[in-house]
Amino acid sequence: MSHHATRTLQELGYRLTPQRTLVWDALREAGGHLGAEEICARVQTRFPNVNISTVYRTLELLVELGLVRETVLGSDRRYYEVEEEVPHHHLVCDGCGRVLHVHNEDLGGLTAGLLRNQGFRLREMTAFGYCRECAAAGGPHGDRAADGAEGGGDHAHP
Repeated sequence: MSHHATRTLQELGYRLTPQRTLVWDALREAGGHLGAEEICARVQTRFPNVNISTVYRTLELLVELGLVRETVLGSDRRYYEVEEEVPHHHLVCDGCGRVLHVHNEDLGGLTAGLLRNQGFRLREMTAFGYCRECAAAGGPHGDRAADGAEGGGDHAHP
């Protein structure tokens, strides 16, 4: 477990259990979005007695403490990742399921415009569509969708 996460847990009076450490390590090693079931499978390779409810409780705590970000990407898709210092948004491909990260600077004047015109401070946004590869392979609107898909995310997570 990283020093930051360890210190945060200890300062708030939480024990540094092996299960918490293994859940954290699974997320850090993945470097991206994982579902609870995938986290559980990774933890079980090192600690076979951990069950899914323990993983969910650990994730709930880590999210509550601001160490892990939970992102809901549709009704049946809930993912977790280590919270980054730089906030980001998500582009989700309806074709292959890939999730791309998009930072505020990639959104041009959208965030400033929302604040100026609507008084809305954007915290997190998720957009659904088709990645360049799926659009080029014949996703909705074929190559026309790919033409408008320039720029965008800097991290791909299958």
